[in-house]
Amino acid sequence: MAKGQKRYTKVDGEAIFIDESGNPDLSSDSIELYPYYVVGFVYCQRPSQLRNDLKNLLKKVHKKKRYPPDLTELKFYLPRGKLVVQGYTHEQINVYEKYLPAIRENAIEIICSRASGVFAAVCDKNSRTQPTWTPERLGNYVFAQTLVRDVMNNISPSYLPSILYDKGRLTLDRTKKFEDYISNKDLYFERIGIKSYKGQIPVPLEQSSHMEPGIWAADIVAGSFECKYKHNEPGYSYLLREKYIASGERLYWPKEEGNGSVN
Repeated sequence: MAKGQKRYTKVDGEAIFIDESGNPDLSSDSIELYPYYVVGFVYCQRPSQLRNDLKNLLKKVHKKKRYPPDLTELKFYLPRGKLVVQGYTHEQINVYEKYLPAIRENAIEIICSRASGVFAAVCDKNSRTQPTWTPERLGNYVFAQTLVRDVMNNISPSYLPSILYDKGRLTLDRTKKFEDYISNKDLYFERIGIKSYKGQIPVPLEQSSHMEPGIWAADIVAGSFECKYKHNEPGYSYLLREKYIASGERLYWPKEEGNGSVN
């Protein structure tokens, strides 16, 4: 591979895609803007079908001029700030946002058709807040705790799936520590007897969301549940109900299940 060339890890076997909505920052300003931090999980036994259908949906809405042409991935919420920097006016963005409900529903229909299960971890940042927690600590806890305890335990796959999440979440050094954190969480749950899947959890793989439609699906799931709690609009999460893994969601503040250490 040439130096500087982007690396794309194509997953043909079972996969879990993960993305987040909101912000894990616990500062007062962040809590006001993003009172909920949500991590979405999409489990697929045959992810190629999900990828193809979501790519086709993106092409369709681009062709019909219902989605920003410079936005190369499907998202639950349009990134207004980024689009303004790219030259879009607020009026143009408002027009695109009018088409979003239908696009979301089309994406959810694809997820329900092609995915094997979905789950959301919802953190209420106003509930028993611990302002000493850094955004990284909160993000890592919600990601790892939910992946191991709620997703992997309930799907109990015959073959361990690849785990893909959006690139750039952490620095290279922090990413290695995060990988160790997940491994330790896996071992701890096995030691105390609440791990029900076989084998050790795979190391999560960073993947650019622009190149991985499975992460688009996870963004749609995360956004659907953030919309449910932040805007009191449960319609999108309700449309996903047929694919819920167990109850479909966990609403918690981390100290409900311990102090957030690797254990």
